[in-house]
Amino acid sequence: MSLFPVVGRSQPRLRIAWWVVVLILCGGVIMHLIPFFIMISTSFKPAAEAMAMPPTLLPKEPTLAGWRLVFEMAASAQSLIAQPLGQYFLNSFIMAAGTLLLSIPLTSMAAYACSKLIKGRTSRILFIFFIGTLMLPGIVTLIPSYLLTRNFPFPLPVVPDIPGTDTAFPSIRIWNTFFAVIIPAGFSAGNFLLFKGFFDSIPDSIINAARVDGGSEFNIFRRIVLPMSVPVFAVTIYFQFSAIWDSYLWPLVVIQDSKIAPLTVAIRRLVDAFTYAGTTNAQTALGQSANVASLASQGLSWNGLMVLGLLQAIPVFLFFIVVREYLLKGVRIQGLK
Repeated sequence: MSLFPVVGRSQPRLRIAWWVVVLILCGGVIMHLIPFFIMISTSFKPAAEAMAMPPTLLPKEPTLAGWRLVFEMAASAQSLIAQPLGQYFLNSFIMAAGTLLLSIPLTSMAAYACSKLIKGRTSRILFIFFIGTLMLPGIVTLIPSYLLTRNFPFPLPVVPDIPGTDTAFPSIRIWNTFFAVIIPAGFSAGNFLLFKGFFDSIPDSIINAARVDGGSEFNIFRRIVLPMSVPVFAVTIYFQFSAIWDSYLWPLVVIQDSKIAPLTVAIRRLVDAFTYAGTTNAQTALGQSANVASLASQGLSWNGLMVLGLLQAIPVFLFFIVVREYLLKGVRIQGLK
């Protein structure tokens, strides 16, 4: 459905409004694309040009030094990071995949229970309980979540004792492991709202007919509800994957071992390493230090950092390409409602 009807679009006032909207939308698209264009352009610049003031829009002397940093990893660059870049990519993938395997089934089944299995006051109480986390800023739950990883499943500084004894309850320390990122993200209140809203639109007559035929609730969910809910599953998987893949603060808090650090934390540490080495400062990198100049010429400067930023964004972009039809369908459905 068009924003402006075709009939009457030739009228001067409507035509002017139409062009104003088009210009605003084009301006918004350009503003969103400019940072990516600068990143791509800088990734092909030599270190001296990447740090030149005023900056150039296009590389005058294109080079692949920044990209060689990622794919070849010169020996001098390895001294600035603890692990190969491929290891950080793998760590991010493990965290994202593990979160999806835990969060999507858990959240979807909880939403299905509130939508189709539990009725009345109990359903309303559970609904408020599940979405209650949306009312709290993430920073408020940072310390309790950190304590949870130290003494799982107790978000307390010290594990409590079993009543009547001096023995503490059994606990597991998942801090500094992949589970420290996966388990706290096991339930998403935002995805719960999306799932429940979609499940509410499924007619109860379909569910009741399957029950009359002797289907169990799990089989009904697996064989009937799940095939009908592919769009909402695709959207929630995309949102969850993007959130985990791009997360930085929480992995920085709970992951201390560089062997299991995600790519976001590794890029931040590389920025610090490049800055400490002097390759991101024009006066130092282009000065008399032959060692720093050599590092900068190998891509250990802003050109290499732009390459890392692009590689960080590529998985989310590819995921968006896969589920874009479902995302647009969700927008259209909400608009019709």
